[in-house]
Amino acid sequence: MRKILPIIALVGLALTILPPLVHLLGSLPLKMTFILMTVGMVVWFGAATPWLGRKDLRPSDTEVQI
Repeated sequence: MRKILPIIALVGLALTILPPLVHLLGSLPLKMTFILMTVGMVVWFGAATPWLGRKDLRPSDTEVQI
């Protein structure tokens, strides 16, 4: 599951970026653009948060050096 999160997150990011560009070309209605961008935003935040936010801590990372 951990390896598929970046793929899902990038698909969500593409759904956020591409619909306005397609709308600019005149091929996509405004309402569908908003729907696709909203779905892309939810997918991006849902998949990118665990992918980018979690860092595996090792004991050497928590040592304090004086």
